[in-house]
Amino acid sequence: MRLPQQILLEVCPRCETGYPLEIVYGFASAEMFDSALAGHIALGGCTFDDDSPAYRCRRADCETEWGRWGDFPD
Repeated sequence: MRLPQQILLEVCPRCETGYPLEIVYGFASAEMFDSALAGHIALGGCTFDDDSPAYRCRRADCETEWGRWGDFPD
């Protein structure tokens, strides 16, 4: 599990924009849709594995995804 301060330290490797969106996987609830629409998280779909990206750049013209779920301890 990543702590909020760990997410804040991440920077997009392509455009160097900070404060990435954490990509959240699983069946999306209404609250998750609201959070995604508000720009707090990115929805990644219902399934994921260790190679699924963990972050998405918040810039609409970039949207680079990076990091891997398998890189984080349980």
